[in-house]
Amino acid sequence: MERFYKGIPVSGRVAVGNAVVFLRSNIFIPRYIINKTSTSIDKEIEKLENALHKTKEELQKLKNEIKKTHTTFETGYLDTSILLLDDPMLKEMVLEKLKENYLNIEWTFNEVIEELAENLSQSNNVYFRERAPDVISIGQKVLKNLMGSKEVAFPKYIKDPIVIAHTISPPEFVSFFKIGVKAVVTEIGGKTSHVAIMARDLKIPAVVGVKDITKYVKTGEKVIVDGSIGKVLVDPSEDVLSFYVKKELKQRKFEKEVVKREKAKCRLKTGEEVTLLANLDIEEELEMIKERAFEGIGLFRTEYIFLNRENQPDEEEQYNIYRKLVEKTYPNEVTIRTIDIGGDKKPEYMEFPDEKNPFLGWRGIRFALSNKLLFKSQLRAILRASKHGKLRIMFPMINDIDEIKEIITLLDESKHELKKNNLEYDNNIPIGIMVETPSSVILLDIIAEYIDFISVGTNDLIQYTLAIDRGNLLVASDFDPVHPAILRMLRTISDKAEEHNLDMSICGEMAGDPLYVLLLLGLGYRKLSMAIINIPIVYDIICNSTLEDAENLTNTLLNMNSKSEIHKYLIEYMTSRFKEFEDYFKHDI
Repeated sequence: MERFYKGIPVSGRVAVGNAVVFLRSNIFIPRYIINKTSTSIDKEIEKLENALHKTKEELQKLKNEIKKTHTTFETGYLDTSILLLDDPMLKEMVLEKLKENYLNIEWTFNEVIEELAENLSQSNNVYFRERAPDVISIGQKVLKNLMGSKEVAFPKYIKDPIVIAHTISPPEFVSFFKIGVKAVVTEIGGKTSHVAIMARDLKIPAVVGVKDITKYVKTGEKVIVDGSIGKVLVDPSEDVLSFYVKKELKQRKFEKEVVKREKAKCRLKTGEEVTLLANLDIEEELEMIKERAFEGIGLFRTEYIFLNRENQPDEEEQYNIYRKLVEKTYPNEVTIRTIDIGGDKKPEYMEFPDEKNPFLGWRGIRFALSNKLLFKSQLRAILRASKHGKLRIMFPMINDIDEIKEIITLLDESKHELKKNNLEYDNNIPIGIMVETPSSVILLDIIAEYIDFISVGTNDLIQYTLAIDRGNLLVASDFDPVHPAILRMLRTISDKAEEHNLDMSICGEMAGDPLYVLLLLGLGYRKLSMAIINIPIVYDIICNSTLEDAENLTNTLLNMNSKSEIHKYLIEYMTSRFKEFEDYFKHDI
């Protein structure tokens, strides 16, 4: 029977294969008292050192093998495991416990490892919590070498394996990659976990944070993983399976072909340039973008720097993150959006009021202006980073001109503070806003006097214009980017931006959806900022279209009054024009 599971999307593409449920088997660890002589203790320590050395050699071999085939692979996580084996403190802890209890080295070492992992798992810092399983994993490798046992064999009879696990350590991940695993799904982890980063690095589809999935999936079951939206399907119907098999094949074939062409500037067949930008949540995603039609970062969401940690990042930490991002992106431009906290994004270390409608409450710029010390710390960090490349500052959830004026005052104060401390910055740094509320659309001609650019956030703009909570399953199907009111609003924004000579981009989910590419071009948008995974197909559609195609389609849709009529026509048109991409235009599967 078909089952559907939802998790956190961390590495895109679709993968179709068969489940391998990876559960670490419990190792039987002997427990006995050793002689209390120094000779006995020395022998036990020698056994441990030999096991540590052997484990280190195994990890080093893995590292060297992966670097031969993937020269850009970041081996930091393997290096961290190796460093743990070399850590003198680990040996000191084992020796201390050995002399305290006089129990055999296998039992003693396991106790130390479990204590370390327990301490990490209790941390308020998500980074340290996510390292706890790594410590257990590396500890088990050492124990197996201590006792001469072998690793659990991977079931070779499973073709196209998709690993389903509670978690996966860095060495395990590399081993799975060498075997040819098609995708990974884990019960724990987030966008910054090692599984997420390594999956992106090795281009393996991955979904993390799927609660208890190892309990509900059996080895050998057919599994579909969509790493771009965090979707896992188990035992799918024949129709669904057929759809995704075709989609996977098309994606792989298409990406191989388009990567060869992507280095060229994105242009319509009639010569007009279209700028494709990337949306980023974390700095590590930057390496993936460099393989795409990379022309800059249209949206860097800074709130993820503040989330999943036990304390607020200070100015220096933020500055270093922004600086690295700007330096790595140069000569292209980075647009940094200031903190957009609130709604469903609330740091554990901050107190928030109990709100009945948090998405209509204390969030975005309202939160920032209520926390001026935090806000100015971020502004100073961004300003300091601006001297290292091309950078713009963008502010979220703007509603009126008073907010803009207060922001400019705080920005000027931040500049003055930096100048007073002899810290350099770009005094002419461009500032802009997210256009994502109806009021910002209506007042755009007034707001335009104070800003240099805008970026349209379609996700919230649609939500607030149609009065639909996109997270509410009862009404989520009515969240419609081609509702006639939305199309007219997008045209209004485009017209006002042109009238006031504002640089304009669009960065919501709509910008990266292949179905809406020509529609947006016809509405006047020439800068599209999207999730990295969507860049190839958007690039190809644009390069195989003309401006006349886009404008004719858009004018036809603007003359329609029914969203169902618009949907039907748009899907039929895009499918007839781009038959090879028809699977991307189906939004109902």
